[in-house]
Amino acid sequence: MRGGNGFDQRAVALIELRGTRTDCELLERAFEDRGWPVLERRGEPSEWAERRLWYTVEARFPGSSLNASRGARERLELVADELLLDLQVQAVEVVTRDPVDLPHWFAYERPEARPRTVSGLPRRVRWRERTRLWLAENTGSRDTGRLIVATAPGEAQHLATRPLPGAPRRGGRIAARRPWGTSARPAPARGGRRESSALLNRLILILMIGVWAGARIADTHSRGVGSWGWPVAVLLGGAGAAAAVWKGAAPGATRAGSSLFGCLLVASSAGVGVYAARTAPEVGYGSSVVLVCLAAVAVGNGIRLLVRQWSWQRTAPWLIPALLPLGFGFLPGLGLGLHAMYLDAFGLDLEDVEIPKAHQMLALLKLTACMSLWFFAPSLLGYMKHFHLHVKDRWFGNAVLLLVSILLLAQGVLGLGLVSAGEAGVQGVAAAAKGRTPAAYYGIEPEWVCVFPVGRADQVPVDGGVLAAADAYLKIGDADGTVVLWDPEARSALKAPLSRLRLVPREERPASCGAAG
Repeated sequence: MRGGNGFDQRAVALIELRGTRTDCELLERAFEDRGWPVLERRGEPSEWAERRLWYTVEARFPGSSLNASRGARERLELVADELLLDLQVQAVEVVTRDPVDLPHWFAYERPEARPRTVSGLPRRVRWRERTRLWLAENTGSRDTGRLIVATAPGEAQHLATRPLPGAPRRGGRIAARRPWGTSARPAPARGGRRESSALLNRLILILMIGVWAGARIADTHSRGVGSWGWPVAVLLGGAGAAAAVWKGAAPGATRAGSSLFGCLLVASSAGVGVYAARTAPEVGYGSSVVLVCLAAVAVGNGIRLLVRQWSWQRTAPWLIPALLPLGFGFLPGLGLGLHAMYLDAFGLDLEDVEIPKAHQMLALLKLTACMSLWFFAPSLLGYMKHFHLHVKDRWFGNAVLLLVSILLLAQGVLGLGLVSAGEAGVQGVAAAAKGRTPAAYYGIEPEWVCVFPVGRADQVPVDGGVLAAADAYLKIGDADGTVVLWDPEARSALKAPLSRLRLVPREERPASCGAAG
């Protein structure tokens, strides 16, 4: 596998090749380039005539153990397709090599024991000797620097005193000690390194589900206990799954202990979820925030798997297009498209309302985040390759990825960006028609005002209608000395010079502003 990527799976395959000596050389060179050792070759190739040869090769590749046999077969067939060889894969079997983590020991020099007299040593001297021995065995003050990996004390002692080439010879009483805080006689190791990693991944998944379910319960708390049904069921299922995972990982664990572990894990994760819900910007949005964070983690992991499957030369054609929307998102003024869609619901243009620069940047960041929804496509490709579902470039898989890419890009830019901005404007118009104050939208902060002309009302130039003195209007904003007022009765916007009006803000729409204000 080129690109310096690590290997997760090893599969031994028996393949049959029909070809000449040149075909054999091409195939063996391809195996060597990918780091796949040839374990056996039966048959002798000919310079001119085609002959049948059998290879036993060990294919090494990244990815999940799920469906790994099929992944190995398709990778071997892909080599044959690239080299135009007549090759058949006859048998494939995944070989599992999972070493266990053995206990660690440290070599140290034991303090010399003082000779005992007939009457014995004084108590103060005996305590001092015990302290010296405890410090040497636990603090590492007399360590020789040798690390030992062994299962039994006798084996560790033998390795501690065994001379190594190039290592200095040490005199004195060399012994082996366990790290501080661990048992002097370690228990037999259970499970391998990869099994422990898989166990950790399962527990992290249960933890994330518990966080989301806890946040969901906190969100629905105000609706009554009856709304807790399925989030509580998710929590109980998570507790059962955690107990089952722990029971399988620790054969000596009792059923009660495993159940207690699962309940503690899920309860702690639910507490984190409740805290996330309570610290959310608005009540009822905590579970959505947690879900978005989990989706971002899943997308990032998918892209990591894609990079791990390929070299950077093959990953760049997929990641560079994914970064293009982010580049477009940082173009000056592109975030104003959201404001334009919002103001269009009121029949206004961008020139009618001045948007602060800080809020323009916030709208730009939102539109950029909407465009980044396209990252789901390369993330999906990364998961497909990790589970060996897209080893060969088949037209169906490519068509699915293309369709998903188009849908995600359209949903991000149009659905979550421009269309949502237009819907926010429509909701603002509906709220104003009912006398409520519309919510602010990235620098556009509508508010109810009482309007009093400075001088005679008929001398105030108004664009878009007739200004009624002392009536309540919804102020949308202003630009270049011109204020925009929304008339909820006529459902139209009025534009008038700000210097010719006196505006009195109101928290709610007043029934009447009065003649004098």
